[in-house]
Amino acid sequence: MVGALSRVLASVLHAAGRRCQYCAAVLRHAGDFPLCPDCRELLAPRVGGYCPDCGICYADPAAPVYSCLACRRSKPPWSALAFHGLYSGALRDIIHRHKFSHDHGQGQLLAHLLRQAWDRHGLARPDCILPVPMLPAKVLSRGFNQSVELARMLGKATGLAPKPCGLRKTRDTMAQSSLGRAERHRNVAGAFKAATDMTGQHVLLVDDVMTTGATLTACAEACRVAGARRVDIFFLGRAV
Repeated sequence: MVGALSRVLASVLHAAGRRCQYCAAVLRHAGDFPLCPDCRELLAPRVGGYCPDCGICYADPAAPVYSCLACRRSKPPWSALAFHGLYSGALRDIIHRHKFSHDHGQGQLLAHLLRQAWDRHGLARPDCILPVPMLPAKVLSRGFNQSVELARMLGKATGLAPKPCGLRKTRDTMAQSSLGRAERHRNVAGAFKAATDMTGQHVLLVDDVMTTGATLTACAEACRVAGARRVDIFFLGRAV
């Protein structure tokens, strides 16, 4: 009797442990982890209707992938990019939970989304992974740098350990969210510097969200100045 009860309890606990990492619904099938079918649809990756150069998403997600007018006129300072999807809805909520609410329980889900994006875009394996840096005081205030955490997750997927100190931020800047497009670029211009020589290296920059691309542009330019032969970028959400 005790053995039977133990098996039943173990079965219940096992089932209860298989929960959707977004809505917490119990998963009927172990293979569904980390998302239930409904949330998998909510967090479906963007497979069409975006610019392959800057990631800007067009109104129709079923449209083909093609370069936007701005990128046809002037290519960004990176060679390729990978991202998960539009920074809205469930994806925005997950990033906010992780970034502002310190919900590190989202780790398995974020790692799943990162791996999906990495596999789907098929970027060449870089020589090094560099998270977008923050000033030490900002890291202490927030408690962590979300880009470093994402870089570590991506490092596990690629088998390549990130270099959290490969880039450093050299001065304080205003919050980008309070600025317009042109102001954002001026705000971070020259604010980053490579901590090591990158001559001949293929660098992958990692951030959580890309809005105007000002921060990633400044970081990519710092890598180029340090001698990087190629810079790619990786982020989770593309803001409109």
